[in-house]
Amino acid sequence: MILGIMLIIGALGLTGYNLFNEYNAGVSAEKIVQQLPEPVEQEEETSEENTEDMPVMDIDGTEYIGKLYIYDLGLELPVRSELTYKGLITAPCRYKGSVYENNLIIAAHNYRTHFGYIYRLKPGSPISFVDVNGRQTDYTLDSIQTIDGTDIDEMEAGEWDLSLFTCNYRGNARITLRCDKTE
Repeated sequence: MILGIMLIIGALGLTGYNLFNEYNAGVSAEKIVQQLPEPVEQEEETSEENTEDMPVMDIDGTEYIGKLYIYDLGLELPVRSELTYKGLITAPCRYKGSVYENNLIIAAHNYRTHFGYIYRLKPGSPISFVDVNGRQTDYTLDSIQTIDGTDIDEMEAGEWDLSLFTCNYRGNARITLRCDKTE
């Protein structure tokens, strides 16, 4: 009986710790996103501009490439330039690729304040990315996939303009959104 009570207390402590981290991640992301630029009117881009590497903005010693809008979930999130485990705790991170090369992949924790509810989206949902220069790129959700958590090749497969992913709640698979650029 004592062991059972200790296990329940441990589980409650772990749950509380996770909820605390999730809350802090939301607060941190909200503060950072306020420092990133809003979209600006843009002229027609040349192909030369489309091949540049992602510009970055330093905010408190961390580099960001822009912000992500997931409209149907009411999310506006900063995106860090590099993926690190510590970085994922505060904001989504660029896993790989570039907006300008039409192969951007972004990873985030499954916090409710980050990608926790992306599985609720439906094909056709609008998503936008605004780089640190204010250039906005619009996307439409094409499909949602569940990929084995260790299948890196599948994560990077395909000709998707934008992919967003997070782990499922069991941690053994990745919920992945595949998006096409909207012209």
